[in-house]
Parts: sequence; structure tokens; C-alpha cells
Amino acid sequence: MKPKVGQYFYQPHGHGFRIYRWTFVSAESCSASRVEDEPTYYDCEEARKRVYKLNGWNFNKKKNGRTASSPAR
Repeated sequence: MKPKVGQYFYQPHGHGFRIYRWTFVSAESCSASRVEDEPTYYDCEEARKRVYKLNGWNFNKKKNGRTASSPAR
């Protein structure tokens, strides 16, 4: 998925995960900044759940390493 300005995502940081927001996106480069109001999450699934909520997406729990709505590969 191509990032969009204002969209949230999470990324590993040390032993946890931090939430970031895209601030600039172009064909050649992109940049993001950390969302200071968000804590460091120590559970990947919790960080993912929070990003879905911030982006206004429907959250589906993972089943066997895939999201419930993702196709089998």
C-alpha cells in the first residue's frame, strides 16, 4: 500500500513499537514524524490495533499469521 500524507503506521523501536504519521510523500521520497501523544507499545498487535483506529479502518484479528480478510498466498 502506498503511504498517504496524514496516514498513521507503526514501526519497531527498541523492544517496542512506536506510532508515526506520514508528513510528506512523493514518488521519490517520503518522511514521517513520531506521534508524541502515543505511548510506546510493547505488543505488536496492540500497536496495529491503535493504528487501525487512528486511520479509521476496520480491525480484523490475525488468524494464522494473516488478517481475517487477507487472501491466502
